[in-house]
Amino acid sequence: MSAKLPLLSPSRVGAFDVLKRVATQNSYASNLLAAPRFDKLSSEDRALLQELVLGVLRWQGKLDSLIERHTRREIDKLDLELVIAMRLGLYQLLFLDRIPAFAAVNESVNLAREYGKEKAVALVNGVLRSAQRELEFNIFPSSKSPVQRLSVETSHPIWLVKRWMARFGEDETREMALANNKVPHVAFRFNPKRKSVEETIAELEMINVKYRPSTLTPGAFVVESGSLSPKARSIKQGWVYVQDESSQLIARLAAKLVADNQPAKVLDICSAPGSKTTLIAAELAQSSSPLPSTIVATDLHFHRLRTLNELSQRLGAENIVTVRLDAEQEMPFEPERFDLVLLDAPCSGLGTLQRNPEIKWRINENKIIELAELQKRLLVNAAAQVAPGGLLIYSVCSTEPEEGEDIVAWFRREHPEYRDMTRERLAELGIDSTPLLTSSFGARTFTHKHGSESFFFCVLWKRR
Repeated sequence: MSAKLPLLSPSRVGAFDVLKRVATQNSYASNLLAAPRFDKLSSEDRALLQELVLGVLRWQGKLDSLIERHTRREIDKLDLELVIAMRLGLYQLLFLDRIPAFAAVNESVNLAREYGKEKAVALVNGVLRSAQRELEFNIFPSSKSPVQRLSVETSHPIWLVKRWMARFGEDETREMALANNKVPHVAFRFNPKRKSVEETIAELEMINVKYRPSTLTPGAFVVESGSLSPKARSIKQGWVYVQDESSQLIARLAAKLVADNQPAKVLDICSAPGSKTTLIAAELAQSSSPLPSTIVATDLHFHRLRTLNELSQRLGAENIVTVRLDAEQEMPFEPERFDLVLLDAPCSGLGTLQRNPEIKWRINENKIIELAELQKRLLVNAAAQVAPGGLLIYSVCSTEPEEGEDIVAWFRREHPEYRDMTRERLAELGIDSTPLLTSSFGARTFTHKHGSESFFFCVLWKRR
């Protein structure tokens, strides 16, 4: 890298590097953006870095359509570094009014030059200048099909738009996809184990964080203004914990199911990084039972269990025992031992596109089918651990029925001793289940309807 690089803005250099690693290393942008290397950036540069990275990933399909139109070449035929430079420039021209057009163009041209693409600098400059002169960026050839037009308009892959249009129709598909391209709400929960709620409220008032109770999940809160950043004292000290509303809903539902029947044995499969595990532990800790419940939290990877243990220590969560195991294999527990088993299964992650927009460019229909087979194997093994009269909760952060309703339908055919009790158990939590229940099994939350991540979950009761 040449000595000219420091002349470029650090936020754009950082964005270029993160986007390249996302494209070439299968990395997640959220993890890369949290790296210590960016801690020295000013708050303004860090905000711009995050805006550029996540904005480009959210609108990548639309940006690429413009690049192909102006270069008259397919994206796959262009050099990746040039594509990233052009995506960054186009995103600023289309979406960031506060950045002068000349700055957006010049910085992208300089990025191409600094990364050794001197011969193609004219191409980058030409594409961005041509796009800058256009007054309307949403005009596309009328020959494109409705699915293609909606794919470009909302920046979602054609295969996914086609699926959603078949299920929901064009208008709701547009609403769903555009909701995915918005900045997500920040939801959190108080942690009275570390500090009283009253004292934490005072702390949040001091840093000008305003919030409201969640309309979806009892005990969850949503930030309306102010910043609840990872560096905030309330976060670092474990007084509050940032966690999506749907994720909290599933954990609170799980805790409610065993809170009145302690001591209980709980098995949390695929538990890391521990958001649901620690919330269940916190809820159970408030029970008046003289004997505590035990939560066995498992995961395939040691480093993920280490993250869970670190989170448990920060939040003061107790009675959690971590076990490394492969949940596809026979588990090292006595069968039918647990009163509640929670399986938050590995899935496509299509319900988390606000926070992880790169997923929509990685997942395909074959991968969904592959994941569904994995989910079936995990669910069968999880069910083997449920005691008669016990409960099994299955959840995935996916919009697709192959990972949700279809899995439960298959499972109940194979295991008729299980009954869907989702409606009744939501009612016990004081939640009107009508807007959440599916037409077959379980319940769903949707980003465009609830402002949370899109989750599927189902509570299954095992007959005695």
